Amino acid sequence: MLEADGEVLATHFAEEVVVLNLRDGVYYGLEDVGARIWHLLQQPISIVGLRDALVADYDVEPTRCERDVRVLVGELAAKGLIKVREDA
Repeated sequence: MLEADGEVLATHFAEEVVVLNLRDGVYYGLEDVGARIWHLLQQPISIVGLRDALVADYDVEPTRCERDVRVLVGELAAKGLIKVREDA
């Protein structure tokens, strides 16, 4: 399962979600689909859950959506912005 890390602060700024990693003081910006994913990550969710929500919201092919979600989730995890549990 995936979930936003408790050591980050996030706020909406116009069309963007701005995320501050409290551990290193670095800000990140997420727009459009990235902002939607961040919203979904406020509760524990699986990759498949993210994919299904995005496919329902956007005109995107499920296989491509899942691949792109995995890339973004990997980047968010590498930056310490989300927690990834083994059952993800």
